[in-house]
Amino acid sequence: MRTSLTFAVTAVGLLGVFFVFTSGDIYRDVSLAQQRTALGEQVKTRISDLRRELDAESQRLVLLSRQESGFVTAVAGGKVAASVRHLDQLFEKPGFISGRTTLAKLQVLKADMNVLASSSKGLPENVLSQPACANLRSLAAKRMGADIQKPVTGFCVAEKNIYHLLIQALSERPASGFLLVATDVTPRLTGSDNIFSLPVRLTFPDGALLFRSVNWPSDDEWKNYLVVEQPYGVASRPLFNIGVSQDIRLFSEGLTFTGYYTVAVAASAILLVALLVWFVLQKTTAMPLRRLVTQLRKARSDKSHLGEHVVLSGCAEAVELGAAFNSMTTRLKELYESLESLAFTDPLTKLPNRTLFHERLEHAIVDAKRDYKPFALMLMDLDRFKDINDTLGHQIGDKLLQQVAARLRSKLRDIDTVARMGGDEFAILLPAVNDKHATMAARMLLQALRAPFRIEEQSLDIGASIGIALYPDHGVDANILIQRSDVAMYSAKNSNSGHAFYDGKNDQHNSTRLTLLGELRHAVEQEQFVLYYQPKVDLKNFQVNGVEALIRWNHPREDLLLPDTFIPLLEQTGMIRSLTPWVLNESLRQGQLLQHQGLPITISMNLSVRDLQDPYLAEAFAEQLEALQISPRWLELEITESAVMTEPERALEVLTRLSKMGLRIAIDDFGTGYSSLSYLKKLPVNTIKIDKSFVIGMVRDENDAAIVRTSIDLAHNLKLEVVAEGVENEETLKRLAELGCDTAQGHYISRPLSADDLSTWLKQSSWALKRNSKLIRLHK
Repeated sequence: MRTSLTFAVTAVGLLGVFFVFTSGDIYRDVSLAQQRTALGEQVKTRISDLRRELDAESQRLVLLSRQESGFVTAVAGGKVAASVRHLDQLFEKPGFISGRTTLAKLQVLKADMNVLASSSKGLPENVLSQPACANLRSLAAKRMGADIQKPVTGFCVAEKNIYHLLIQALSERPASGFLLVATDVTPRLTGSDNIFSLPVRLTFPDGALLFRSVNWPSDDEWKNYLVVEQPYGVASRPLFNIGVSQDIRLFSEGLTFTGYYTVAVAASAILLVALLVWFVLQKTTAMPLRRLVTQLRKARSDKSHLGEHVVLSGCAEAVELGAAFNSMTTRLKELYESLESLAFTDPLTKLPNRTLFHERLEHAIVDAKRDYKPFALMLMDLDRFKDINDTLGHQIGDKLLQQVAARLRSKLRDIDTVARMGGDEFAILLPAVNDKHATMAARMLLQALRAPFRIEEQSLDIGASIGIALYPDHGVDANILIQRSDVAMYSAKNSNSGHAFYDGKNDQHNSTRLTLLGELRHAVEQEQFVLYYQPKVDLKNFQVNGVEALIRWNHPREDLLLPDTFIPLLEQTGMIRSLTPWVLNESLRQGQLLQHQGLPITISMNLSVRDLQDPYLAEAFAEQLEALQISPRWLELEITESAVMTEPERALEVLTRLSKMGLRIAIDDFGTGYSSLSYLKKLPVNTIKIDKSFVIGMVRDENDAAIVRTSIDLAHNLKLEVVAEGVENEETLKRLAELGCDTAQGHYISRPLSADDLSTWLKQSSWALKRNSKLIRLHK
């Protein structure tokens, strides 16, 4: 410590000497800056004084002119010759203006600020007509009310001379005219006896030189002069710049001498003080500090030494430092013990926080690797919490989070961990569970949150979305598992399914997905898609009555890709909106082709969630139908229940407009969504399509059969037609016919066909519609 202290004191002394030398330069710079500021203020003051002086003298001339009744009468009567004569008399009148300023021109202005008469003496009249000087008349013309009687003054530059202009009314009636007094102030600014008593340089804002004194310093003399330049006029558009130079050689010599003297004295004092401080510190501080450092090292290496006291002697400050250290170490011991528990707990819900959860997740990974047991990680986000928080306030929101935490904790095992990650997001760690157990746990937690929360006489309903990632199926790293459970949570939120497992197809950061996304953008631009058509059969006469248009991706390097591969990506990115017009056009073109072949059948096409959010969807359909001259009754639009329920009000508005156009509307995958019957009754629906998951198993599963039968009865009671998807065999077809189903669709009837194969199938199949010898028109 002694060596360090010696080095420190020496360094401080040397640093002090360095600062002294540096301060000398700073002192010089500051002094020059102050001198420059003072010189700049002097320039501003002199210019202001000059303007006030010119304003006063010009106004005195106006007062003299007002006393000339003949002059005022001549101006009021618009007599130009008489006005010019009076102006010349005023121009020659002695004593009205100081000898230091030259009168340049007198003009009489009409009420609209146009020139009525000018003195024959002084400047040529066209000088004051230049834009720089004429602007003052434009400014005066804009005045209103009492401001008209106030004088308008200013400077202008014309013909490389600077003029002061004043415009003031000749009487209290503005119609009597105005007097413009122009004085040449160039000598006052540029003469050898100028108002600054210093060399002057005048420049325009663009740098062009207006005037420069003969004694203005040359380039090699600049270091001996202090140059200040001030703009004159509006800050954004100055009229000209005024520069003055002041010889500072004597001033600089004085500063240099003062600086050397100050540095010498200060350096000597600093070195002396440094030596004295070094000696005193050795006696009064070094030893106490060594003891204090020893105790600090003990506490740092072993936290059990926190709270131990040290007794110091020496200077009063050292003794006080020892007492402060003893108090601090006692407090640190108490604080450490308190923070050790608080650092890992969320203060609002008393649940583990993000830090502790991450630590437990790391431990769970280690245990799972050792015991070869899987576990599940869940991320849960509350639905509609932001609306409650914004509407009822943060106090209600905090109490709601506390109740949610209590419900979650009550439903989990002792070995499980539920933590608050922040905001309205919770994380749940379920050791030693598989996917089935995780699904049961997710449903149990969602069910626990369905009961209303009672807070301050408010009954609040909220939902939640849970994303699930499994170890090791979805990742073996803590951060990856959290990220993938987050992806799954947003998948659950977007699909309104309540909970969802991680699926790489929905992962924005999945490399395969990113590659596919890039190819999809190109595919949409290049129209690399093709439509296949699956026939539908009327179960009353067992003849085809329509087809469903199903899209395929004609991938350049692979076989035809089915919609499940790329449609979710198109919907998530919004590119589905660009594809819908193409599908509509292709469907209508195929309808035209079948119509020309005498085979009029309805063509169905699917709409997505994104399509229902398009406010111009109905207009786009109307334009296409009009362009191809096809009746809308031959086109049916299929929408899933989940798509309708994403934004119910918007969906109702868009579907109503489409229905009013004559288009048929069908609810696809009926029975798999979350829509209510009361809401479905409001929709302008013509048909429901029973999901194939129920139809495929209806022959061997009475539950599926009951669902199909109930759906058919329900639809018919609502005056709706029924289409059954997924007919794979003759037995299913017969059973549907017995139940009164209207239409069937499935591989037993036909797989999806290309446009060419469809034409052949419609001509040769036993299900085919008999050709109409009289061509049945699809046209309006």
